[in-house]
Amino acid sequence: MSDLKNSDVSSPDPWSQLWDQTVLPSWNLLGSDPAAVALREHWLAQKSWITDSSLVLDVGSGPAVLARLLSSMSSENQRSSKANQWLCVDQAQIPTTSLRDLPFVTSMFGTPWENLSASEHDANVIVSNFGLEYVSHDLIARGCASWLNKGGRLHAVMHAQGSVIDHQSALGLSDLNLILDELGFPEQVSALLKSKVTAPSDSINRMMHGVEVRDAFNQSVNRMKSILDERGAAQSALLDWLVVSRDIVQGASEGTLEASQERLKTLRVLYEAERSRLKAMRSCVLDQSGIEELALDLKLNGFDPIHISRLECSLGTVAWTVDAHKPFESI
Repeated sequence: MSDLKNSDVSSPDPWSQLWDQTVLPSWNLLGSDPAAVALREHWLAQKSWITDSSLVLDVGSGPAVLARLLSSMSSENQRSSKANQWLCVDQAQIPTTSLRDLPFVTSMFGTPWENLSASEHDANVIVSNFGLEYVSHDLIARGCASWLNKGGRLHAVMHAQGSVIDHQSALGLSDLNLILDELGFPEQVSALLKSKVTAPSDSINRMMHGVEVRDAFNQSVNRMKSILDERGAAQSALLDWLVVSRDIVQGASEGTLEASQERLKTLRVLYEAERSRLKAMRSCVLDQSGIEELALDLKLNGFDPIHISRLECSLGTVAWTVDAHKPFESI
């Protein structure tokens, strides 16, 4: 069996890896699926008051995902007539080049929000699209209170237990556990490559060469295909690996073996990173008691009124929404 699990390729931070490849979030706000449409429409409904604010703080911003979305929906006259500035904070290492088309955005990447000083900033609005819930829950309300000016407003979309996104994350995590651990599929592909390249020229011996390797690979492929058939899903890590394995094995030769092995090592690292990201997403989801506790913390830190609701789509719950105001006068 291959030593892909012991690869020297270091595992990247999953969020840094994601943002190094795209400016689109893990749940694409520009997508056409019902959950994406619900998220997009929700944020567009907040656009007017957010863009009227002088400084917007976006916690867990990625490469300014919300700023990019709302800016793309504004006319040139609207953009030039307002002094709207964004401060985008994310602990992931995000290339600043991803923001060069957004001159109104200042970034503070690579450091957790809770480690930054609020005293140097006067935010009128705090927004977050699946970002605040990654902050230690006992620090969220205090952090928002210290960063927001009096009269400021917090508006966040947060992961909900049992939501459409939570369900999809659970499926993705299950798929990756199957691929990487239960089946050891990258290692099976690697072993099949070696078997194919070292096969003897004699037809009889060739037929018997690596039978166990081929059988194990075929059994895994059939297992993955049966899961996809039962689920009726067109896109998943299972399908990705079926396509990758087909392409790599079909193109295998003695001359391409080393490059193919390196590709498998890299892919294993990337999918390990994706598994870490999905674990993090599922670990920070809020159930009913969790969101109620957050609302209480916000109230104890001076926010009033506070409105908690579920964002829904045709598939079910998409997320929690939190809207809280910091009064001009202490309550």
